[in-house]
Amino acid sequence: MKTLIISSSLSPESKSFVLCSKVNEELLRKNIKCEIIDSRKIQLTACHYEKSTEMEVLTEKISKADNLIIGMGVHCYSINDSLKIILDTCFKEVTGKFYGILCSAGGEKSYLSTMHLTQICMNEWRMIQLPRIIYATSKDFEGNKIITQELNERILKFSEEFITIGNKLMS
Repeated sequence: MKTLIISSSLSPESKSFVLCSKVNEELLRKNIKCEIIDSRKIQLTACHYEKSTEMEVLTEKISKADNLIIGMGVHCYSINDSLKIILDTCFKEVTGKFYGILCSAGGEKSYLSTMHLTQICMNEWRMIQLPRIIYATSKDFEGNKIITQELNERILKFSEEFITIGNKLMS
């Protein structure tokens, strides 16, 4: 099972990147082949412009991955602009793939913001989503460190279920 983890936030202090990194560690610990993509290191270009080399590489990696984990921050109760660019430009060959969502938000009232990503992935590409979503808020972090045991437990559960369900879907 090849898993690609996409951290879509461009914030220098991205909490969703922290979530992506933690899930990456858990999957690697369980011998899952995975790679994390940090969008802050990619020259993002919108779909109606010529793709940057980094975007072409990302498109190929997404196409070759068995499944995806998408990390996002919340912007105006929806997905951020960099994730929208990645979806529009790089998600050409994702139909039917299994995916999970990791989300970090400033407060607790944006928990339904992940539904916009769910709608896009399920309606546009008939992707299959892990029902468990990681939703973290600023209270779960101190700087770039996870400080709540509850979030760490949810990340462990997410990782276990992602492997279990992902393996069942691939067999």
